[in-house]
Amino acid sequence: MSKNAFAGGLLFICGLAIGLSITALAAQQREGAGREGGGRARGPRPPTMEEVPQEILNLRQLVPTNSTIMMDVQFHWTNLWFAGKKRNWPLAQYYFNEARNHIQQLVRKNPTIRNAQDGTTVELQGIFDGIDTSSLQMVKDAIEKKDGQVFEKNYKTMIESCYACHKSVGRPYIRPQIPTSQVQAIVNMDPNATWPQ
Repeated sequence: MSKNAFAGGLLFICGLAIGLSITALAAQQREGAGREGGGRARGPRPPTMEEVPQEILNLRQLVPTNSTIMMDVQFHWTNLWFAGKKRNWPLAQYYFNEARNHIQQLVRKNPTIRNAQDGTTVELQGIFDGIDTSSLQMVKDAIEKKDGQVFEKNYKTMIESCYACHKSVGRPYIRPQIPTSQVQAIVNMDPNATWPQ
């Protein structure tokens, strides 16, 4: 028997042993997961009617706060500025979409909100609808046209719309501005970047 045939046979046997071991380990993990869940391997059981109120309270605690959602908006809107300044239009479109989606998430979560200064009810859905079809749409159009000057002008208009919304909910002290530093240092804003490939 040649050395190559022997080595090939040995490799085959080792591979077979490893494959069988992995299969057995995976089966044990599946079986253990089933036992941890009370004998069911398909996930937790639905709550009983008596447990539903507590389940709702538990789920409400998982929903992000308005300020957490708005921090996401700030993050994406800041990165949008720098992507637009670098004329990286695909990246600018990405950050625009993310910011808009997070604003929509806030509106879905709270279609109305109490004004922090006078206690009146403010209709966030109406405010968003107005901004979405005006200044927000203007920024989107500038990105699609790849027009840097119009982008900068419309971005500033949208910042003014953001501030108008902040004032309408009784938070005039949250005054947005044109970003002065990039918050996402790991993303290269250069549309001509060649690394990594």
